[in-house]
Amino acid sequence: MNLLAFTPLYDPLSGLYPGMSNYWLWLVLPLVVAVSIVYKCTRIPNVRDLPKAAALMSFQIIVVMAFAAFILAAGYWAYIRLVIPFVHR
Repeated sequence: MNLLAFTPLYDPLSGLYPGMSNYWLWLVLPLVVAVSIVYKCTRIPNVRDLPKAAALMSFQIIVVMAFAAFILAAGYWAYIRLVIPFVHR
């Protein structure tokens, strides 16, 4: 494996881990849950509320990330369909 040819902006994970490119996006879920648990552990006054608060925060983060992905995908689609044809005339 040649690490000098690694270009993180073009092939972020497939350069280091070739088989990981099929399922790397699913690793966001445990990361979101872990961040939510750690953050809520520092904020809630009662430990009994931790599972509910962490689950709610995890859900909120995932919804916002999905919404951001949709907006970015729509912007990319609009750029490809509307801007590129005018540039290549």
